[in-house]
Amino acid sequence: MSDTTSDCASGRGSPGSEEGARRIPAVAEAKKFVVLKFGGTSVSFSKTWAQIIQRVRELQEQGFRVMLVLSALSQVTNRLEMCIKEAVEHQEVVSLQVIEATHRRLAKEGGLDASCLKGVLEKINELSELLQGVAMIGEVSPRLQARICSYGEAMSTLIAVQILKHAGIHSAMFVSGDLLTTTMPLNANDNDKYLNANVFPRCDPLWAEEVLESKIGISDVCVTQGFVVKNPKGENCLLGRGGSDTSGSLLAAMVNAHHLEIWTDVYGMFSGDPRRMPHARLIQRISSREALELATAGAKVLHPRCITPAAMFGIPIEIRNTMDPSSEFTLITVDDFCKPWFQGATTQRNSGKLNLRSGSPLQVSPRNSIRAGSPVNESSPTTPAGGNMGGMGMRRMTSTDLRKLDKRAPSFCGVVAQTGCVLVSLTTMEMWGASGFLAKCFKPFDNYQVSVDHVATSQSGVSVTVSHVPGGLEGDAWIGVMEELRELGEVEVTENVAVVTVVGRRIREKLPDLGKSMENFAQVEVLMVSASSEDVAMSFVVMEKKAQDLVEVLHHCLIPVHGGDQMFGPTWQAIEARTQTRRESMDEKAAQEAALMALESLRT
Repeated sequence: MSDTTSDCASGRGSPGSEEGARRIPAVAEAKKFVVLKFGGTSVSFSKTWAQIIQRVRELQEQGFRVMLVLSALSQVTNRLEMCIKEAVEHQEVVSLQVIEATHRRLAKEGGLDASCLKGVLEKINELSELLQGVAMIGEVSPRLQARICSYGEAMSTLIAVQILKHAGIHSAMFVSGDLLTTTMPLNANDNDKYLNANVFPRCDPLWAEEVLESKIGISDVCVTQGFVVKNPKGENCLLGRGGSDTSGSLLAAMVNAHHLEIWTDVYGMFSGDPRRMPHARLIQRISSREALELATAGAKVLHPRCITPAAMFGIPIEIRNTMDPSSEFTLITVDDFCKPWFQGATTQRNSGKLNLRSGSPLQVSPRNSIRAGSPVNESSPTTPAGGNMGGMGMRRMTSTDLRKLDKRAPSFCGVVAQTGCVLVSLTTMEMWGASGFLAKCFKPFDNYQVSVDHVATSQSGVSVTVSHVPGGLEGDAWIGVMEELRELGEVEVTENVAVVTVVGRRIREKLPDLGKSMENFAQVEVLMVSASSEDVAMSFVVMEKKAQDLVEVLHHCLIPVHGGDQMFGPTWQAIEARTQTRRESMDEKAAQEAALMALESLRT
């Protein structure tokens, strides 16, 4: 059943139905949202709030509505975890006092009076009562931990509304859980259910508009929490690492935003880790497929989960630096041949208006992959020949389709390493020539919800890497996986390995260039090699202690310091030098102004 059919069956009505016709006029010509996500550092100081306010005004002048998705103030989430620890150990909960002082400091910097902190102080009192209960019990469940840690975002959004009001911007706050509900398997453990929850991406701007209007009325500036969602029971859950960015992407998908901006304390995605390689290049433009591979392989700017929801519904992502808003940034694009199909979606996205009569994203199933192609239409001249139709009324793109349609030149875009991985190798002669044996190999991982990252097979064995194990290597899930695998053959586990990945587009065509760098593997034991089926990555599994050196050597061989592909911007070193020069110039100007003021004071 398609999404449109589901809406009709549920009574919400599709755009073409009588119910849909009654609903469309209220939002048919509504302005498109731009979703802005700001991290903890960005929302913690009045100086950065001045940048936030300026950006909101710029977007309003351009005719957009704005949705602010905010993290907790810097270090507040860590302090909330410390509060729990202090309460469990029956210590004085001094961290709660620090949290209160942090919000009071921001309010003072922003010129807010004491009455503006009423909502924040009410949350502090609620927290105090919860922590008293934790102290009495002497332990905390994942459900209660998620509830306590969600207070950081609740307080930051409360004070945000007051700061915007002080700046003359009317805004309204809604609870992110009103739009985002978790989708977790029944056999997931409580830690994953409450502290590392998942939300399946949806695109339903009609329903989202109804919810927002019922909660906060019609507002051009909405404020909500990142990191926090709700489960079907209405309980607070956390999205885990990278959760705030993921919230922004999920909300951008839900409201079919014009684009998503993620404001942080870095300039965007780089070709390598700039902290270790100052010559790493800023990637100014990258497709969602390559960005997803780069993030999954170890780039720390964005969590991979953040990219997928926006990419599924053709929403571009910009990564910008709050401290230097006019500088270069990274744009994550969605290739035209990878976008989901909406009638008139392209022109409507560019116009800044949400005209739902021209075709609703409800017509497209979010269950289709990022590579969803044209709609099922056998007579369509743009539909690649051959191949099967994907379910839910969409034809899925194949790797062959992507190679034919992607006309960009082959290029490397980055070299990164993912540490803290585990390599598992299963060897058995029963695998040779046996049908269905690989399914048996992966069944234990499915049974215990352990995700596999990289795979390599031979006639008598299969090797996989794992980067996240629910409960850790001593937990029940991992023990269960090992027990079931040993029933199939000999199992060898290698801990403390890293996956070094070269990311790019059509990199099989760049193998001659990659081959020139292979002599650098002479002193490195390669435990496994795997390649992306979509021709965007090639990975090498090595011991952690050798990973960083290998990354630096490969980066030097494959990524030019100057020039190269037009996707690249300046190096981290060049950006920092320019920023430092600008800071020195500003300091010198400020010193001159101070000296002139002092001289004038002496004269008078």
